[in-house]
Parts: sequence; structure tokens; C-alpha cells
Amino acid sequence: MTQQKPKVFDFGAEPESSSAPVAPAAPRAFDFGDMQDAAAPIKPDRPPQALSFDDLPTAPASSALTRKSAARPLFDSEDHPAVRDALATVHADYPDLFTHAEQRLAALFRRILPVRLALVTEWAEAPLMEQAALLQPITELVLKFSQMGVPALLEAALETTRGPTSMFGKLFRRPTSPAEYRPVLTSARTQLAQLMADSEIAMRNLELSAQGLGLHLTVLAVVSTLVEDAPDAVLVDALAQRRTLIQQAVRQAELSVRQMGQVRQQAADLIGQISSFLSVTLPALEMARAQDAGAGERGNS
Repeated sequence: MTQQKPKVFDFGAEPESSSAPVAPAAPRAFDFGDMQDAAAPIKPDRPPQALSFDDLPTAPASSALTRKSAARPLFDSEDHPAVRDALATVHADYPDLFTHAEQRLAALFRRILPVRLALVTEWAEAPLMEQAALLQPITELVLKFSQMGVPALLEAALETTRGPTSMFGKLFRRPTSPAEYRPVLTSARTQLAQLMADSEIAMRNLELSAQGLGLHLTVLAVVSTLVEDAPDAVLVDALAQRRTLIQQAVRQAELSVRQMGQVRQQAADLIGQISSFLSVTLPALEMARAQDAGAGERGNS
């Protein structure tokens, strides 16, 4: 048997190489081979660009990061410049009033500006006439309360519960039963309750009217500051006179409301006193007299 001579580092048959010669690859700096990000493929044959952001997605126009709301002007309207100046004055000098009545004030300024003498002399004429009409029910209710004479009527009814104190009264005065005042006091209580209801409506209407006049007065005050340096002395005097007139009307409304409030307070007190007399005092007196009459009959028997 023939012995085979071993080969040094024999790893078996080597694969046959292709007959075509392979050109050696040119060395590249920082060559990482063919690895690339599958999610972002590299575009072939594209020259390198420094800090290129061309491939970034465009942010939507409604993005919260890029959207910036434009500031709205304080008085964004097509009003006359004088109207905008007047509203700015109210905003600065009467902030609370401006907050609650901006639209009403703007409407009034549009009516009177640009200011003219004819507008000033007729300013707030309709509200003044309306308030004069609303004062009439207040006056009538105050007069009606005085004519009812409920305090004197109630005092007379209470007097019957005390009885005569002098000898002359005991001998010659015909005793009056407290029960005789029940119908008239019941009627008085009904009238007072109706007066309370009517006065509440009258006061509310008058207060609303006075508030409207107050807005007209504020408008005149602001307009006066805008034209205080105007050469037209007649216009300046007309503004002052109209302001004085409206101030007096507003003060009259306040006084009437205060007076009606006092009458309402008195009426409420009288209603309570009448109710106490009819529901507590009078039944107690009738019970006491019934007991006295019963005791007298038992004594006679």
C-alpha cells in the first residue's frame, strides 16, 4: 500500500476562480462598505451638499409651532377717526362702563360724531321725554300712598284694643270693637300689596331710563374733551348746557327712585303690622272676650 504524503496546511480543494480578472477597488476614506439606512436611501450620483435641509418635510400651515395669531386692534372698525378716539377715551377713563356698554356707546358716538351744533341741541331729547313720562307713575304712587292714610287707620284699630282710660271716656264713649276694623284693614293690605307690585315695575323702568341718560351724558362729556379747543364758542356752550340738562334729569330720576324706595319700605312695614293685627292681635282679643263672657254667664248661674 502506497502511503500519501501529507500537504502542509491542506484545507481541501479551493474554489475555482472566475476566468475574468477583477479590477481592484480603489481605496476610500472612511469606507464603511455598502451599509445604508433602509428608511432613508441615499440618492445615487448626487454631489455632496453642505448642511442641506432640502429633504426635510414641509411643516403644515396650521402647525401650532409655526402659527402666530395677529394681534387685533382695540377698535377694529371702519368708523370715523373721531369715533375711534372717543371710544379710546372711554376705554381709558371709564373702563367699567366701557366693558358693559361698549356697543351702545359706539352707536351713540356714531350718531353725534363728527359733532355739529344741530346734533348737540337735540341730543338725548327722546330719552328725556321718556323719563319725564316714567316719572309720572312714581309721583302718582307716592300720592296714592299718602292718601290711603294707613298709619292713622292702623293706629285707630290698635286704640280699640286698649279701651278708654279716662272717666269721661268710660261714661260717654261708645266702645268700638276691634273687629270692626277687619274689613277696612284687609282692603288696605290688598292696596299696599298692589302698590308694592306697581312701584317695583315703575322703579325698574325709571332706573333703566336713567342708565340710558347716563350713557348719553358720558358721550357728551367725552365729546366735550375732543372739542374743548375748538374755535366755535357756540358749540362749546351748547355742549355745556346740554350736559347740565341731562345731569339734572339723571339726578331727578335718582331722587324719585330713592323716594319711592322709602315709600316701599313704609308700605312693607305697614303690611306686616296689619297682618299681625288681623292674624294675631284680633283673634287673641276675641278669644279673651269670649272667655270673659263665658265666665260671666257661669257666675250668674
